[in-house]
Amino acid sequence: MALGDISGARRFLERAALSGSGAAALAMAETFDPQVLAERGVMGLPPDRTAALTWYRRALELGMTEAAPRIATLEAER
Repeated sequence: MALGDISGARRFLERAALSGSGAAALAMAETFDPQVLAERGVMGLPPDRTAALTWYRRALELGMTEAAPRIATLEAER
């Protein structure tokens, strides 16, 4: 992600998140989060609130409590 390769990062992060990594699930959510993408100046890759919520919820299930405020923010934006 630091190199701007969001698609490549998603492939790596998805495997790690599905294997039980909460940190990877949180990072995966960020690759879809409209606010995070805007903050990073990502262009040409549309945000996806639904996917972000799905991954933030998975991160929360895996113990990443920092996902809770992002879930609340995204749900409030609906």
